[in-house]
Amino acid sequence: MSGSARQTAPHEVPPDTRLVLYACLPASLGGAADHSVASARRYVADAGWEAIETYVDRAAPFGSRALCEGWHTALATVEQGKAAGIVTPLLVMLGHLDEDKSNLAAWQARTGALITTPWAVVDAPGATVARRSAA
Repeated sequence: MSGSARQTAPHEVPPDTRLVLYACLPASLGGAADHSVASARRYVADAGWEAIETYVDRAAPFGSRALCEGWHTALATVEQGKAAGIVTPLLVMLGHLDEDKSNLAAWQARTGALITTPWAVVDAPGATVARRSAA
């Protein structure tokens, strides 16, 4: 089994899909980090999905998710069938450490949950990225 979770591209997520929005924001940034959650909410709305719950942990983004209450609640919400998956501003917010990445991949394989980010379209296999040419 792969040690990485699979990001779902936006075109693979049907309209009206119910998702949990999860973010892990550095406590040291205070409210300045909240723009990433607002941006993810706009991403969800623009795609025609529904964010049924939002969970935000204020913790070290590169630390373990093991002690993050919001993270465990987000996973449980999906496992209970209330949401089809998780949307997050950045994939690293779901786990930076190898153990967290492996746990996330195993959880996704077990539950079939989707994971998407505003950057998933860039990371999708076969995606084309527009690049500005050097003038």
